[in-house]
Amino acid sequence: MKRCLDHVIVSVRDLDAAAAAYRRLGFAVMPRAVHHNLGTANHIIQFHSNYFELLGDFHKYADPAMREFMSARFQGEPGESGEGGLSMLSLSCTDLAADRERLIALGHTPSAIMNSAREVVLADGSLDATASSSMLNWRAAPRRWSTLFYSFHGKPHTIWYEPWQTHPNTVHTLAGITYCSNDFAADTPYVNDMLCAAPAEHTSQRCLWPTPQGEWLELLSPAVLAARFAVPVPATPFAVWPVALRYRVQDLSACRQALRNGGVPFVEQAGLITVAAEHAAGAISEFTESTEAPAPPQGPQA
Repeated sequence: MKRCLDHVIVSVRDLDAAAAAYRRLGFAVMPRAVHHNLGTANHIIQFHSNYFELLGDFHKYADPAMREFMSARFQGEPGESGEGGLSMLSLSCTDLAADRERLIALGHTPSAIMNSAREVVLADGSLDATASSSMLNWRAAPRRWSTLFYSFHGKPHTIWYEPWQTHPNTVHTLAGITYCSNDFAADTPYVNDMLCAAPAEHTSQRCLWPTPQGEWLELLSPAVLAARFAVPVPATPFAVWPVALRYRVQDLSACRQALRNGGVPFVEQAGLITVAAEHAAGAISEFTESTEAPAPPQGPQA
């Protein structure tokens, strides 16, 4: 079964600064939460079919390998909003154990299944806890920043609920993620195995995978990367790395006003608003208008 985007992770040194930056971008940012077993902390931004995670406190990671992995994301110059950048993408999953066996059979070395539960504040102010678990499919240096993973949510109602899905910028969906790759031949088979699909478009400059939920993942070559965005692309030492996120908004004029209210500079061209990485914790952010918002995912309620 083809996979969809579950959530993206932006790694930050300063969670408070990063959360403030995303509030200036017009997002409703959930209160700080702690992963009971992992040791890290986060702020979540909910959408209708996927979500966004600001992740920090890496020095508290229970797993030394994850501590080292996440800390390596901060090799560049400090950003204005928490010193970070896009680090990982999670795909949807209904059976982590089965997927782990499938990946091993394909020659991959996935991690053990991890408990990634956290306490959350529900819309009525009451406390609950997610029943989330995850599994990473590691990639080695110099390609580790294309590492993807799977997530399973046993209690979806603790992940997706109002009013946290209503944002001043009117974003309703994470539409896609862009990676830069210096070697498509090295990266395409891995993405194929994780998305359970071949790319719908495969040229020397771009590979594109659409998902059943209407999102997409794309690889761009370094040759076309700079021309793709209306803002500068931060330089990195990575062979492959996530560069940008595209969001769908209900009302582009409301999004424009939310950015102005937050004092966030932006570039607008042909119905696409782009915010530079330095104002979004290291992730170039694009906003485009679309009134069609998918329904929240459904799943076990245990």
